[in-house]
Amino acid sequence: MELKIRRSNTQKTIQKGVQQTWNYMDKCGASEGHLVIVDQRKSKSWKDKIFMRKEQCHDSEIMVWGM
Repeated sequence: MELKIRRSNTQKTIQKGVQQTWNYMDKCGASEGHLVIVDQRKSKSWKDKIFMRKEQCHDSEIMVWGM
């Protein structure tokens, strides 16, 4: 499990986080991974911040959670 704070671009944060999560998974032999993206922007509603999607990295599935 990896936690990232959204600092600039959501998609770039996800891309970097997915790769980092996969690296952790590979090191410890994990079969599943989760990435949590925290969006601290006050200008965005919770409805726009919360999401869940699946990403693929090196034949592994990583669940990405936005909040």
